[in-house]
Amino acid sequence: MQHAKITRTQHPVGHGGFHSGLISTVEGSPDGVRSANERLVTSFSYVYDCGSERSDAFNSEMSLYRAACDGKTDVLFVSHLHADHINGIDRLQAMAPAKTVIVPYLDVVERLLFVLSDFERGTVSRSSLDYFESPVAWWVGRGAERVIFLQPGGPDDIPPPRGAEPDGPIDGPSAGRRIRLDDAPSKGSSANRLATYLRAPHGPIAEKLTPADPTARETQIGAYVAASGSYLQLEWQSFTGDAWRRGDWVLLPYVHPVDDPARNRFLRDIKKVLGFRGNDEAKLAKSLLEHIRSMESAKRLVEIYTRHFAGGHNAISMSLYSGPLSQRAVASSSHTEPSRQWLSSLEGPPYGRFFWSHDGIGWLGTGDAALRHDKWRQPWRTFFEGFDDRIAVMTLPHHGSANNFHPEILGFRALRFALATTVEARNRVSRLRETLGAVEQAGIHTRVIDDGRLSRFTVTCERSMA
Repeated sequence: MQHAKITRTQHPVGHGGFHSGLISTVEGSPDGVRSANERLVTSFSYVYDCGSERSDAFNSEMSLYRAACDGKTDVLFVSHLHADHINGIDRLQAMAPAKTVIVPYLDVVERLLFVLSDFERGTVSRSSLDYFESPVAWWVGRGAERVIFLQPGGPDDIPPPRGAEPDGPIDGPSAGRRIRLDDAPSKGSSANRLATYLRAPHGPIAEKLTPADPTARETQIGAYVAASGSYLQLEWQSFTGDAWRRGDWVLLPYVHPVDDPARNRFLRDIKKVLGFRGNDEAKLAKSLLEHIRSMESAKRLVEIYTRHFAGGHNAISMSLYSGPLSQRAVASSSHTEPSRQWLSSLEGPPYGRFFWSHDGIGWLGTGDAALRHDKWRQPWRTFFEGFDDRIAVMTLPHHGSANNFHPEILGFRALRFALATTVEARNRVSRLRETLGAVEQAGIHTRVIDDGRLSRFTVTCERSMA
């Protein structure tokens, strides 16, 4: 019998974002009792955002992560391209490289907005310009073999359906006979994978990117575009040739939609300055690249940017749910075996360890999602509301900034902890205390994950898979 153990950690790196997850499966005895003769079947690791304004704290946590993940990262999720969320990627790729990257799809206008935002703050770099020119080349140059660009969500983008028992055989009950460990050699080895369930993109893609194949489950090399509603799921086999079973764990990203009249007005003025006509994105990108590489021309574009986005634009940001796919078991339910229920714990060093005896803890990271605004919050809330019974931990958007917060994002009934990834004493986040106060008034615990080792926040979930 296989067991799944998932450990997720919000690392104390100061103002920034560095979240990691380790997904391990072990083969144990069929009676479900854990013992010393267990053997590791396989393990997967993922990172959600990888950056910090405190390099010393980040480097320390990166070393710990490298040891835990055995020097490899299966998937890197990037919420958005602000420096405090990505400036550690080069170090990650040197110490525990990720072969698959999942990142929001940015058209030429969104990439331009990022570059001009960097110009305005005086932080523009060669790296920013390179990303504008070719996001694929940027990632491949950092060692990625598969890049999945996730489109902003649309009305038809929905998460995977939830059931009570997702671990049953996919190909029918006859394929799922449990075997004892002493049978394993004759039956071949057990196996696991992080299977991809990608949705085909909406509409044609301007760049030379491949539409995601909804039927592909294994890793494929290349650059792809997929629609929101795509996800990764743990799957397992008892022995070679056995049917793949869908394990009760998913990594579900979501990119909030883009629907901003200011964006359209900005693009119209940009085209006027360039003397550009038509809608050919490739030609527009080439013309823009020439201008942003010239300081004088770039200043003119920045003036347009500041005129339309005086307070900065709301950058596209990708949220990530990591947790069980199954619905939480009802106490009176007779069909759920105790051995198949999640055993979960939450550890925050200054506060001790908390236990949810028979409950799987889902974690929702939000990056810098602009959830204060109805037009972005409502689709986001609709997409994740089906996990209302599982989301127990949330990383607050934009490090807890009041400019991104709205009380409605706390409306998940299982939510118990909300985290702000910053150093409060440095006043780096707009009205952080106001946000934390609103969270605490809602009866939800708050934690500031700063650059102190004792602020590390770890959740572990474990259950039998069959």
